[in-house]
Amino acid sequence: MKSILILTLILFSIMQADAQELVDLGINQDSGLEEIQIELPGLDESSTPMIMVLIPPGSFLMGSPREEKDRRSDETQHEATISRSFYLGKYEITNAQYRTFRPTHTSQSKDGLSLNEDNQPVLYVNWYDATDFCKWLSTETGMEFRLPTEAEWEYACRANATERRYWGDDLNDDAACLYENAADQTAKKKWPDWAVFNCDDGYAAPSPAGSFLPNNFGLHDMLGNAWEWCSDWYGSYSKESQIDPQGPSAGETRLMRGGGWFAGPRNVRSARRPNFYPDIPTEGVGFRVALTISTSISDWNQH
Repeated sequence: MKSILILTLILFSIMQADAQELVDLGINQDSGLEEIQIELPGLDESSTPMIMVLIPPGSFLMGSPREEKDRRSDETQHEATISRSFYLGKYEITNAQYRTFRPTHTSQSKDGLSLNEDNQPVLYVNWYDATDFCKWLSTETGMEFRLPTEAEWEYACRANATERRYWGDDLNDDAACLYENAADQTAKKKWPDWAVFNCDDGYAAPSPAGSFLPNNFGLHDMLGNAWEWCSDWYGSYSKESQIDPQGPSAGETRLMRGGGWFAGPRNVRSARRPNFYPDIPTEGVGFRVALTISTSISDWNQH
């Protein structure tokens, strides 16, 4: 299936091209040079499109400070540098998008609520399912699609924010419902024993992708909706500064980030780093994809 849009430009070409050049090259440009759209074969026009957002290189404080509310001991704060720009999915991969790869996939249901609507995030995919999707998409396009590293994920989630969530510390847990779908007052009506946010986002189950406000990089649902697989094995952080960290070379569990639709306030934080067995799919874990390009920090600063 070669009907997927093949994107063959590195960042320099994209940054220097004008709107007509982008059209001539087959790039669907909807909101500036920072976004590109991948056309998936068979994806209905009513479905959430697969859009990739350009993430610039930079450095940030990864992990959490000792005084952060709900902090875990494995969140040792340290400087991390992402030395090259990359693209990251504007949305989590949806059920409809994933079914262009595996048409029979179902994300099932939970206590009578569907988790399987086309524009909800795909769930019940293990780490190998997520990487298989990336391999398939890479083969079809000739580009390098992959899962983000844990460092890339947190850098993109924070989008230059230093607080525990990308919209602020939100110490009363009452502002979250503008930005994400997690355990809230609607969910508590369905599941009274859940620990929930002090607000109502209107969804007990996963929401359609992009239903809430994005972060400063233009990414939606980086917190809430679905936990997202990262490429790394789980392991302890170093206190030393790191450049493009990849995590341990081996391990037992893989990292997932972001907090899911049933996650309470203590788990919906930019630094939270749970992990799980890579061969087991669950009702809370999905993924979003990254796209490798070849622009370094020095290249970026020159343009």
